[in-house]
Amino acid sequence: MPLNISAHSRILKLALALLVVSAATGCTLNKTMSSLESEPQIVTSSVTKPVKAEGIDSTDAEMIKNVVAEAESVEPTPSTLAWSNPDTGNSGTIMAIDKFVGSHGQKCKKFQTTVDSFMGISLYKGETCELKSGFWVLSWFLRD
Repeated sequence: MPLNISAHSRILKLALALLVVSAATGCTLNKTMSSLESEPQIVTSSVTKPVKAEGIDSTDAEMIKNVVAEAESVEPTPSTLAWSNPDTGNSGTIMAIDKFVGSHGQKCKKFQTTVDSFMGISLYKGETCELKSGFWVLSWFLRD
């Protein structure tokens, strides 16, 4: 049974409509997929400085080293020295400063200090040596 022109036209229009709908669905799906790829990434580290479990910040160690090194200029050397770091809010007391000559003839000092931080009060021991005039380095600094 041959199809008349009107039936043939309807089938053609239906096929064309299905083609347009499937093409449009593909475009929509493509747009959805591309928007997923361009989503902003989740921020995983919002803290700028990691908190050290030992309760000491590198700027605290530097502050302690400077106070121990400058103790040389005060005679007689006090038995205890206070230090505080306004950047971290930590503070402490330096005690038991022992002067000695290092293995290369440089001036060195061993010391003990307390570190009063938000984690409590801890005791540390350290050593600093003068590499050249006025330039002191922290040789070691450990929690006791």
